[in-house]
Amino acid sequence: IYRNLRSTNRTRDLGMMVAESDRVVRRMIESDCEMVSLLLSDRKLPLCIDWIPRDLPAYVLPTDQATQLVGFDFHAGLLGCALRPPSPLLSELVDTDRQVQTLLACPGIADPQNLGVIIRLATALGIDGLLTDNRTADPFSRRSLRVSTGAALKLPIRISDDLHHDIAWLHDTEGFQTAGAVLDQNAIPLHQVARPNRLVLMLGNETSGLDPSLVDLCDQLWTIPMTDQVDSINVSAAAGIFLYHLQQPSPRS
Repeated sequence: IYRNLRSTNRTRDLGMMVAESDRVVRRMIESDCEMVSLLLSDRKLPLCIDWIPRDLPAYVLPTDQATQLVGFDFHAGLLGCALRPPSPLLSELVDTDRQVQTLLACPGIADPQNLGVIIRLATALGIDGLLTDNRTADPFSRRSLRVSTGAALKLPIRISDDLHHDIAWLHDTEGFQTAGAVLDQNAIPLHQVARPNRLVLMLGNETSGLDPSLVDLCDQLWTIPMTDQVDSINVSAAAGIFLYHLQQPSPRS
């Protein structure tokens, strides 16, 4: 499972995930996920021996051999493998006892680093769950897990087979309002937005934005006012601005 990790993501098809670095591996061990094994360099083992679970298989290699195995410089010296958490049912993302809920949909986010940043932001800013689709980067890839610092192990993440259906169900059955983040001068400027209590916010692909079919599902379109010196900002930066704004009191009418 640890072979050629730079060039492959075999874990996605095998129901497993690989974490890198002390922080993320420890968070994986402390999570509810079922651990499979660890891979350590011989230099790293003495630094980890006190907190490695005694019943967890740990494969120890000289650093140069570990580097050859994984396909990149093994300077972190530690990898962990666990079974992927199950994708939650759509109904499990809805808390009927809470008046205010925010779900984030990220269809087609292609860069695992962007997705990792968004997951970390969503966890930090109190988002209740994330919806992705099969066009989205793997939220449990080594790169996404590393950038999210393991936040993907805490945030409920649903990988949807039919995101249109899921969003329509949340809207029609559970009363969620839908908003899309867009580059459109006719969209509502973010500082004028009054957030609904139940919200699904959609962020689009880094290059093409939201698919028109998803735009059609939006009750509102929101935008970040910008100068004419740039035509857009990175989707993960935009996510931080949107998600922070949603935690603030709504403007008075």
